[in-house]
Amino acid sequence: MALFSSKRFLVYLAIATVIISFCTDEVECRRQVLRGRKTVTRHYLRPMAIPAWAVIVLVGLGQLIIGAVCYIIMKKIIVDPPMQGNYTVAPTMEA
Repeated sequence: MALFSSKRFLVYLAIATVIISFCTDEVECRRQVLRGRKTVTRHYLRPMAIPAWAVIVLVGLGQLIIGAVCYIIMKKIIVDPPMQGNYTVAPTMEA
């Protein structure tokens, strides 16, 4: 089963895209309004959907989760590999 063809991957990708779009900076919109012969430029600012402290909390939790996953993987692969009995007894000199 290919990773990119699975429905589960597409769902996770859509959720990640929505979360990332919430974390984008404020967007500036510029609109020109024609009133007679004069052009009036108006600026609109759209605030972020979630506050800055929530972005910081989400980033912190993400780093903790990624760190925990890396720790578990390295512990299983590097620190706790199964011991192999490949030692031999050193020859002793008997007099």
